[in-house]
Amino acid sequence: MQDVHPLAGTDVVVPRGDAYGLDAPLRMHVVEHGRRDGIAILMLHGLPTTSYLWRDVARDLGQEHLCLMPDLIGLGSSEKPRQRRPYALDAQARVVLGALDSLQVQRVVAVGHDLGGAVAVHLAALAPERIAGLVLIDSPVHAEVWPVPSVLPLLTPGVAQAEVGLLRRTPQLARKVLTRSLGSTLEPRELDSYLSPLLTAAGGAALLRFVRAVDLAAAESAWRVVCAEPPPALVLWGEADRLHRTAYGRRVAREIGGAWVPVGEGDHLLPQQRPERVAEEIAGFSADLP
Repeated sequence: MQDVHPLAGTDVVVPRGDAYGLDAPLRMHVVEHGRRDGIAILMLHGLPTTSYLWRDVARDLGQEHLCLMPDLIGLGSSEKPRQRRPYALDAQARVVLGALDSLQVQRVVAVGHDLGGAVAVHLAALAPERIAGLVLIDSPVHAEVWPVPSVLPLLTPGVAQAEVGLLRRTPQLARKVLTRSLGSTLEPRELDSYLSPLLTAAGGAALLRFVRAVDLAAAESAWRVVCAEPPPALVLWGEADRLHRTAYGRRVAREIGGAWVPVGEGDHLLPQQRPERVAEEIAGFSADLP
């Protein structure tokens, strides 16, 4: 049985126009939790997770902060457009910016996990005045670390659609594949929370569009812009991360001049494996921001 998201969400419609780079309005689902006073924490998930990833982190942080957790376009409960452009990481950042404007949130600590970290980097390059601080958790921001091996079949012409179809017909196999791609072992109900949206026809097609739209070379260019005048930064990494090793995490922290915090007993899915520690580190980091 799918584990129900414990925090309520709402749909935000980001309007078309040059400000957000949209040819048509786009719907983004945002989970909001906590208090409106104080600095807001924007938490961006990666692939193939959803805002569900942050549920326990948000419940700890919500006592002092407003936590905003969008589902990225194409994943979770957000819109799954037919065009590929809205799935690109820089386009995702523009839609997130539009959602923040709609919610009347001006300044945030941007927290990103996995490819959500690359979206956070694009956001910091696009609107640095909106970023009070940047927290990257097990996040790839250089072209040479993408794609990870589990994604390669989804980038192979003629193979991707067949694999997605096979996973839809074979849920047990889909669980094994998802476990490998997440680099983490989860309870069946937790796996199904991520897997169920992907096993629909629309969800499978959106997954392929998302994967094919990922451009880490563009993210690396945005990274260089951010590192030239970096915001306060914190880099958290699971010491048991098998997708992106701690040596890479140290490189990320060194390049942005941020605090480096390796976390024991945590793997790639750190916000789910060690939510209390992640919340504690984000809270301490945010408390020191101007």
